Amino acid sequence: MEEMREAAMAYYANMSKDQQKTLVRFYKSIDANGDGKVSIQEYSDFLVKKGHNLGLHTNLFKFLDKNNDGTLDFEESVTFFYMLTSNRLVVCDGCNSYLWGLHFLCVECHKDNKEKTYDLCCSCYRNKNFTHAHSCFLDNYALLRNSRTMDKLKRRTKKVLKGGAEFAWGFFLGFNGSN
Repeated sequence: MEEMREAAMAYYANMSKDQQKTLVRFYKSIDANGDGKVSIQEYSDFLVKKGHNLGLHTNLFKFLDKNNDGTLDFEESVTFFYMLTSNRLVVCDGCNSYLWGLHFLCVECHKDNKEKTYDLCCSCYRNKNFTHAHSCFLDNYALLRNSRTMDKLKRRTKKVLKGGAEFAWGFFLGFNGSN
């Protein structure tokens, strides 16, 4: 969670003044009584009002409350905002725990549906604590790196197919096809 906080605050520090004002308005919209702190009740009311699954997010408050004072201050709310807006509220489909950092994703589900993926914590993936139709999984960092490689390979393949057999032979031998 600390890495998530650091990322949130790094984004905040690099936002424009207008974006920072939007975040302050977000914080004030959750702090219904205006006392400068977001209580668990205000947090819950906000989630219900915005149509979020309250059951899923009740433990999140405890993770967000870094100093364990029972409320969220502005910095803790920045982390919450970051998680909401960057789609970082990811839950393991095996054990329902939050996935803060490295985790595994089903490659097929990721390819087919960018909105809903099948995600697993390292423990569930290692211990095969899941039932899923697909069997090809990569960790989120490997998937990101491989998506670049796959895009490059797709572009190269299109170029080879467009250039015909002579170009393809030269391409695979390391020539640019103009020899």
